[in-house]
This record gives sequence, C-alpha cells and structure tokens, in this order.
Amino acid sequence: MAKRSTARTPSSLSLIRTVSESFIERYRPESQSTDWGQSLAMYGLLRGLKVNDNPKVRAYLCKWLAFHLAENVQVNYFCGSWSFGLLYPDVIDEFPEFQIQLRSTALHIYEFIRDKALRNGEGVLLHNVDLPNIYIDTVYYSAVVLSKIGPVLGLPWENEAVKQIVLHLDRLQDGDKPFFIHCEENNGGRRSEGSWARGNGWVMMTLAEILPLLPKNSSRYKDLLSIFQGLSSSLAEYQTKDGLWRTIVDDKTAYEEVSASAMYLFAYAKARKNGLLDSTFDPIIKRSAQAVARAVDKTGRVMGVSEGTWPGTIDYYKSLERGEWWWGTGAFLLAMSELVG
Repeated sequence: MAKRSTARTPSSLSLIRTVSESFIERYRPESQSTDWGQSLAMYGLLRGLKVNDNPKVRAYLCKWLAFHLAENVQVNYFCGSWSFGLLYPDVIDEFPEFQIQLRSTALHIYEFIRDKALRNGEGVLLHNVDLPNIYIDTVYYSAVVLSKIGPVLGLPWENEAVKQIVLHLDRLQDGDKPFFIHCEENNGGRRSEGSWARGNGWVMMTLAEILPLLPKNSSRYKDLLSIFQGLSSSLAEYQTKDGLWRTIVDDKTAYEEVSASAMYLFAYAKARKNGLLDSTFDPIIKRSAQAVARAVDKTGRVMGVSEGTWPGTIDYYKSLERGEWWWGTGAFLLAMSELVG
C-alpha cells in the first residue's frame, strides 16, 4: 500500500493545547499516580509535547517525573502498574536530566514483566494477583510496554510481545465475530458479554504501535497485519453517522463512547501514516476526528468517556456513566497528536 499522511483536522494543535492546559491546571502533578489511567494521560501529554512544545506541559511533566522517580515507581503484579513504560523512549529524550533514574526504572519494569508477572500454564499474562484472569487490557500494558522499553535497554522484546498478543486474542475473541470481549476467567471459563469497544481499542492501539516495529518480511508481521486490517475494516462498518463508536460495538441501543473512539482514531491515523491502511479509511478518519473533537467541552475537558469498568453483561456496560476520565484524555491527546505529525 502506498504510504500517505493521514487527514488532519485544522484544530488539532489548538485542541492539544486546550485539553493539555485544562488538564494540568485542574490536577496537581503530585496527585497523578503511575497507574494505568494516569500514565495513559501522561503518555498523551508527552506525545502532545512532541508536536506542540508547550512550556507549561513540559514543567508539569517534569514535576510529575521528579515526584514519582524520587518515590520509586511502584511496579507489582497488576499490569496497570507497568504503564509508566509507555513513556519510553520519548521520556528519556525529552527529560535527559532524569536519564539514570529512567533507565533504572525501565529495567525494573522490563524484568518484572519477563520474570515475575503472573502467567497461566499456557504462558498468558494474568491481569492481577487478586484478579488472576485474562483481560484484554493486559495486551496493551504488556506488549506495547515491552516494545517501548526493550529497544531503550537493548534487550529482546518481540517474542514475548507477539506471544501475548496472539494468546490473548485467541482466548478473548467474541465467538465468531471479528471483535473481542473484556475478560475470561482463567480457570472457571466464565466470560464477559459483548464486544466491548474500549477493549477493542486496546487491541487496535497495540497493533498500530507494534506493527511498524516488526520486520515486514516476517510471518508474525504478516499475521498481525492481517488481524489489524480485518479488525479495522470490521470496526469501520459500525462507525455511527456522528463519527463515533458505541460502547458495545455492534449494539445499536448502546451509547456512543469517546475513549474507544479516540483509541480507534489514534490507531487508524498511525496505521495510515505507516502505510498499513489504504485511502479508503480517510473518510472514516476524518469523521472520527471531527466527532472526537466535539467531545471537548468549553472548559477543555474531554467528555463522553465511560467510567472505570469491570467485566460484566451487555446491560452493565450500557449502564455505565460517562464523564471525564484520565484514559479518555490520554487517548484523545494521542489521537490528535497522531493527526498532526
């Protein structure tokens, strides 16, 4: 496929600035942990900084880093505790004054995932010590984190990252649909219901970030590319007329949800830029960019994001409240930054 830049929304840079400054004005850096949602927000701020060098954002991230590196980034059996690794390698490039601590922290995260993280008999990483089940979120917070840290340290990452993607997607496919569910009990086999949109967002983002790093002549690249292109096409069929996606992808009675839509936009835009998708996706990207931009309110908050979510029934997912959440802000900033450059 021909490599071609993604469509841009004229207001992408201004939206990055507006949302970033609103966020940092309302949340002290010390109040933001290194858990999965907050780290995704920081990843979005950092990515936005690379396309819009905002001194206010730089100062905020510097304070956040200084605080957590001094306290030591907490790494444990919960995959969300590995999420600080999303910031590599950009965090070292942008904040070289913390290089020693950052490399030490990266090694700690890498070694924990490789040597200590909980796995079942098949080698599938489990979500947490108190929730030792197979969650779709774990794909992103293991495979992508390894792909970020491995090259920084000069250590192998491809085999484990690809293995986790393949194993998780095999266990969590939603029946004969091209989509994925939220969770399956490791031993009991009980499964959550429905093609949960944000879960499929983790898959889309994972593949969009991993594929450009793999050798194009390898079988693993070709296999993952086929999965990504198939999922991309299937999701495109369910984009609403407003340009968003519903929290249960194929349920017309489910509400439109912004964090998943921003995740898809990020993945589509990144893939388009890297030649993984062709021009037929340009209208989808354009509608999505316009719709996600409309989710920003007058105070610069990214709204319409479903709250923290446990695995459950379709009715449960549809009942969740929407508002402003870290993961929505992070996904929004990642998507808008990808549209800019």
